[in-house]
Amino acid sequence: MEILAVGLAALLQLMGCYFFFAQPQDRCSAAPNLASWIFLGATFFFLWDTKIYPRRFMHMSGYWRILIEIVASVFLTELGTVIIWCSLEKFLFSLTNELVHLMQCSCRPSPSLYWLSGLITSSISGAVLWYVLEATDSMYYIRKFSCKLRTTLGVSWRMFRCYIQMNMKAKRRALAMCQLAKRARQCQMTPCEYSESDDDSSD
Repeated sequence: MEILAVGLAALLQLMGCYFFFAQPQDRCSAAPNLASWIFLGATFFFLWDTKIYPRRFMHMSGYWRILIEIVASVFLTELGTVIIWCSLEKFLFSLTNELVHLMQCSCRPSPSLYWLSGLITSSISGAVLWYVLEATDSMYYIRKFSCKLRTTLGVSWRMFRCYIQMNMKAKRRALAMCQLAKRARQCQMTPCEYSESDDDSSD
């Protein structure tokens, strides 16, 4: 889907706006909200990779595609959070509650129920997120981005250490070389590119 449709669905979820399914009056369970946010992220990654607009309708105006993808994105997001995840979280919390009561043999509420239910629900939603990332090749792009980031940071750190270890004369020579390289690059730019770079530097 288009990033506009997924972004709008995310914004509506953050605002608490629901159009297709009634929002629960209270929380789905007393478990922490972390698992719900993780599952919501998995839903957005899934929608971002999904092609829902029919190819045979591509000759229509782009506004129709955006409108249909927005409606479908909002509907699928509410379906995943309200119907699927809320039901699963209620089941996991009730199952955890029963197990805690069986182990304690007491009717008093256990203080560990909150954290144990949060651990279980977060593990389940984390597994769903991992599956979606692997299925949509998003994990590949995350690894690729992290590898480039580590390489860039490593080169920048080595350059910084080399610059710190220089004496003042070498530092002035290095700064002069950088200025000459910048001037040479500006001389090779077209007039339009040169004006754009001046605007960026003034901002």
